[in-house]
Amino acid sequence: MRRPFRALVAFLPRLGSNWLTLFGSIIVSVSAATMLAALAIDLTSSGLNAYASAVIFLVLPGTMAMGLVLIPVGLVMERRRLARSSVSGGGAPAEDPASLQAAFAVAFQSSTVRRRLGFLLLMTGLNVLVFSSVTYKAVTFMETPRFCGTVCHKVMQPEFDAYNTSAHSHVTCVDCHVGSGASSTLKAKLSGLRQVWGVLTDHYPRPIPTPVHNLRPASETCEKCHQPGLPGASKLGFRVHFKKDKENTPQVTALLFHTGGKDKKTGRWSGIHWHTSDQFKVRYEVMDDKRQTIGKIQVFENGKLSKEFLPVKPASCAVMGLRTMDCVDCHNRATHSYDGTAEQAVERALADGRLDRTVPWLDEVATSVLKEAAPSRAQAASYFEAALAEGYKRLHGTEKPDLPAMTKAAGGLTKLYERNVYPDMNLSWDTYPSLLGHGGPDPGNTKAQCFRCHSGDYQTAQGEAVSSKCELCHEVMLKDELPADLPDEIRPLLQL
Repeated sequence: MRRPFRALVAFLPRLGSNWLTLFGSIIVSVSAATMLAALAIDLTSSGLNAYASAVIFLVLPGTMAMGLVLIPVGLVMERRRLARSSVSGGGAPAEDPASLQAAFAVAFQSSTVRRRLGFLLLMTGLNVLVFSSVTYKAVTFMETPRFCGTVCHKVMQPEFDAYNTSAHSHVTCVDCHVGSGASSTLKAKLSGLRQVWGVLTDHYPRPIPTPVHNLRPASETCEKCHQPGLPGASKLGFRVHFKKDKENTPQVTALLFHTGGKDKKTGRWSGIHWHTSDQFKVRYEVMDDKRQTIGKIQVFENGKLSKEFLPVKPASCAVMGLRTMDCVDCHNRATHSYDGTAEQAVERALADGRLDRTVPWLDEVATSVLKEAAPSRAQAASYFEAALAEGYKRLHGTEKPDLPAMTKAAGGLTKLYERNVYPDMNLSWDTYPSLLGHGGPDPGNTKAQCFRCHSGDYQTAQGEAVSSKCELCHEVMLKDELPADLPDEIRPLLQL
């Protein structure tokens, strides 16, 4: 067994006959060994970290390919050098028994040719195996949220952090952001190269602009799991606010949301999900990049135009395009969601226990402190310890809580800040507002959220207006009630 193997690799010393071939051989050996070791580690453990995976599975295959090119280039250069040396010595160029011409001359009759051909086939097979394994690993790695969220860490950290705390954290990024088929994948990769270049040159938007205009339609994403056509009863929801008093008194509003759906008997759609039904389609003119200013609104029933609503006061800007309404026109932050305003963040934290509402005046003081805060994320913890103490001194100097309560509250504010504010990306409170409902920072804005269309400012030629009645979407069952005063039937449903 030793003799055939030695014969097979007898000409390996030739790989060091030329500096270029030697350099290529070293590159191939090191790259292949590293990738094989990485594959073994990845298959037998929890996996490599994102940065190591990016280098090993995305960079090293190209390095190995370069080495494979350098080896034959170096051999050709060495053969020509030998040929020139023979000519300059006055003799005829010697036939190199290792050359391609000699291999063809003796064909398979020569044991030398057979050995080298066998070695070539063996190494080609190994290279194909390594390349295919690493290429598969690279493709699958690039489709993981870990790659999307951590390789370009500074740019994607806000979105990745929000994704990890969302109800869709089990859904991969590519399921929504990359379409099916080779063409969609190619477009995504080309866009990715542009984004990588932007990161390398430090030339990218801060914050990342929304909405994502090339996002796949909801019929290919949301509706793979959700079915808006299911018969929808109504859904009870609670909105909890707190008085700016010493006790942080909670006030509960109960709303009955008419989510709607398709009626099994009549086949008609009703409720909120009417907007995205298979029977009715709503199309509107987009007047700005954020889709906040709406132009003409068209309603199609079974594919035919049934109503057309025009703005009473036409916008001064030009039409940027037409859009068919789908889930993300309202559920625009279904995955990458933030708390909204500082006040909303504090109220949610008081409601779910992240902030202790037994601490006197905490709602008022914490909201004031968060609104004014602008430290770096690295200094947030120490900042809020001092800022909260100063806030109590400024607003309620004689009623400052004890040190443990202050320390715990400062830690809670730090977490709220870190969840919502990323100074390096110019992302702050309400940079990415949710378009659900109308409870944003300016509820009186007649052109925000639902009121983009349901403001009463759109009419048909016959004078019919897009309704602005609240009861279309919800009914107020209880308003600003104390938790203890809620009916026994619904009190257990409130998580407070």
